[in-house]
Amino acid sequence: MPTVFPPPPLHRRIQFYLKLLWMNNFVRFYLFVRRLYRFGYYKDLPTFNLTIPQDRLPSYWSPSTVEVYLPKSYPTSTSSTIPTSSSKRYPLLISIHGGGFNVGHPVLDSEFNRYISDAASCIVVALAYRKTPYTRWPVQVHDLTALVVEILKDERISHFYDPSKVAIGGFSAGGNLSTALSIQPELRGKIQTIFPIYPVLDFTMTTKEKLASRPKNAPPDVLRTMGDFFSFGYIPRGTDRENPSLSPLFAKAEDLPENIYLVGCEYDMLNIDAKKFYQKFGKVKKNIVYEEVKDVRHGFTHQSIERMDPKAHERLSKITFEVYDRLAVWLTDIWGNEKKAVEAPVEERGGSELGDDIVIL
Repeated sequence: MPTVFPPPPLHRRIQFYLKLLWMNNFVRFYLFVRRLYRFGYYKDLPTFNLTIPQDRLPSYWSPSTVEVYLPKSYPTSTSSTIPTSSSKRYPLLISIHGGGFNVGHPVLDSEFNRYISDAASCIVVALAYRKTPYTRWPVQVHDLTALVVEILKDERISHFYDPSKVAIGGFSAGGNLSTALSIQPELRGKIQTIFPIYPVLDFTMTTKEKLASRPKNAPPDVLRTMGDFFSFGYIPRGTDRENPSLSPLFAKAEDLPENIYLVGCEYDMLNIDAKKFYQKFGKVKKNIVYEEVKDVRHGFTHQSIERMDPKAHERLSKITFEVYDRLAVWLTDIWGNEKKAVEAPVEERGGSELGDDIVIL
């Protein structure tokens, strides 16, 4: 039997729709202002932008321009033009931003994109996608699948990336979309690695059920009032929520890449998604790691309100870059020797500045 949720009452649907419209347009304006004054997120600019011809994508409205970050080890990484030659092929990492499928832009991940490009010596391509409530699932999956297919074969970059070392991942909604993309028939086998960071992977649980799965001492969840209307905006009425392209938890193990790096947050209602995903696929995938970041909430890598406190900002920044460093080391290991299995993630990692703030379960 398909898992289908009944629609909320009419007044709630109207309320949700208005909230989605307000958030989408407010963030658009906010990002426009930040772009105008070139501060904050815009300090880490991409090396160049790449635009895919619109006629190769599903719709005229499908985002076609991607941001490309070349690592500092690349000979022409300071250039703003597309490189024409390279003596070396670099790993390729595809980044998809979060935002509840409703807001956001690749620039919000620019700090991560620049850092991971340099730390793991890889090419990063950051993607945009259409947002709710103007478009709903599966439009985003179809658009991004077509976009990635075109990127992988585009002659402007195909000469300097290694097709055997392609990873895709992202934060929150981006973690969902990247995992969903990895199982699409057009991309299966072309993506060897995924790295969902505090992702939503299961839409068959309600917000109330997910909130109840958190530790009793957890502070208020940042998604507690947003989970329902984000889901309402993304999922059309009557959709089977067990569809793997919507809820990747229900994907077949053989369809997923062998290399999986999961990050969850102890106080995040979505942490249950990462745990269930790891429990289901942990024994059948060759290289799968699940890291639970202790004493943090959803979006800790990007939270702006909490980071207004200097002490909280310093603490979260240290944890954020520790996570980025661990991901970079893991990616470098995977890309350095594809046949080498990563050590089973059963012990705590120590010896870092943060000690046991991050625990591998």
